[in-house]
Order: sequence, then structure tokens, then C-alpha cells
Amino acid sequence: MNGKGLSWEDAQLFLAVVEHGSFSAAAKVLGLGQPTISRRINYIEELLHQQLFERGKYGAIPTETATKLLPAAQQMAKWAAEFDRQALGVGDAVSGTVRVAAAPGVAVEQLAPFAAKLKTLEPNIRLEVLSSIDHVDLTRGGADIAIRTKYPREPELVVVHKSVVQPVVVGSKSYVQKLKQPCKWSDLSWVSWASPYLDVSPRPMLEKIIDNFAPVFTSDDYLVQKAAVCSGLGAFITNRSNRFDTTELVEIDIGVTLPESEFYIVCAKSMQQVPRVRVVIERLIEMSIAD
Repeated sequence: MNGKGLSWEDAQLFLAVVEHGSFSAAAKVLGLGQPTISRRINYIEELLHQQLFERGKYGAIPTETATKLLPAAQQMAKWAAEFDRQALGVGDAVSGTVRVAAAPGVAVEQLAPFAAKLKTLEPNIRLEVLSSIDHVDLTRGGADIAIRTKYPREPELVVVHKSVVQPVVVGSKSYVQKLKQPCKWSDLSWVSWASPYLDVSPRPMLEKIIDNFAPVFTSDDYLVQKAAVCSGLGAFITNRSNRFDTTELVEIDIGVTLPESEFYIVCAKSMQQVPRVRVVIERLIEMSIAD
């Protein structure tokens, strides 16, 4: 690349072509002439020694190289927007949307109630919760913050807080009244994860402890599992910090204390000092989310 790198203007132009599908549409959005767009894209391609777009009558189609560059360009756009907000002094009041990724149980039991408290304390911040078993890539801007059960190994990520929680077995009051406690593991009717999440905790542990483990009910959705347990169908494992009072769930004595689980509040190093992200992290820690 002859010692030269791409500028934000180059990335902005590249993004416009990708997002709008043609040189002419990108030119209109950026207020430039189409020849200028074409000339700048040619320059970038020469700099990279790679073709970025297939030109044709149907527009500009990104090549594999362009697809690989897209996340980095999108991240540059996020930072440029953040810089503009700060430079314009928007505020003394921190504002904007912060996306937090978490497993369904944490999202339902912890983050939803947290959002209500956050709205009172930080009215200009909007929380967006991404509830999924599947991994969300923070390094590519999939979310601003994640609550994870495993320590991240990506060098671009940083752990800002660690929590330890106590898992417990719970069931509805009507179901528990029929049990003789302490219970054996095999005495309980279990509600658990269905395919494709058969390897999601605590199902692997139950399969190891209980011979021929056969749940009475399975679902790929945490809320569906919880509804089944609340209706008296069986038992499942959740964290003691979760709010049983609103669901009439009670703990079941199985004669042992389950091993504690660890949770990590994680974000990309590049996002850690963004004001709105920093404020949400501080509030998460202050309110002991996942504790």
C-alpha cells in the first residue's frame, strides 16, 4: 500500500456505495458527481491492490474483499458520529442507544427490570436488549455491551465487572407442595432446553447426573420454559437473584448446593470510554446486574 492508508473520507465513500448499491446513488447522497465517486473508488482499489465492486448495469456489487472491509468501515462510521456528537457539545446530558447482549434468562430476569430503573436515572439513554443464546460479536459492533458466562479470550474485549451467582432448582408452589423434600434429582419432572440448544447449561449437567435424562417438557425459548414451570409442569434451574415473587416460584431442596456460576460484563476496548456506554456499564455494576 506504499505506506498510505485509507482515510475516513475513503471509508465514508465506500460505505455509501455499499449501502446504496451504485456509484450514482452514492454520489447523490454525498453531494458529489458520479465521476468523482468512480475516480475515488478506483484510487482505493489501486491502494489496496484489490477490486471492491463488480460494476454492471444493475449497479455496484461488493466483492469478497469489500464484504470483509465492511465491518471496519461501519465501526469508523460509528466513531465519526460519536465524535460529531461530542464536538458539538450535545452534551452535558449523555444520550443515545446502548445495545446489551445477554442470554435469555439474564435478559428477562435482570435486564428488563434494569431498563426501567435506568430510564429513571438516565432518561436520555435508551436500552436495547439483544436476547439470544447465540454469540454476539462485540468486535464488529453487534452490541455495545455483553453479559457472558465465559471469560472472553478476544484481545479486543475487556471485562469490566465479574459477578458470582447461586443457581437453584425452582418450581411452582403447587408443584412443590406435592414433593417430599429433600428431593433426588431423578424425582423431579424437568423442564429444559430443546434442539438446537441441547448443550446449553444446565442441560448437560442434568444429563450427566440423571441416567437416561428425559425432560417432561423442552423448548428453545427461555420464556416458554418459565411459563411451563410456573404452570406446575415441573422444575428447572435458574439463579437465586431472579425475581420469584412475581411468578410464585419457590426453591426446591435437592440436598446439595449447586456450584456457583460466573457472569462477566464485557465490552470492546474501543467502546469502553464512549460516554453513553460508560454510563450504562456504571449503572449495571451499581445495580449488581447478574449478582
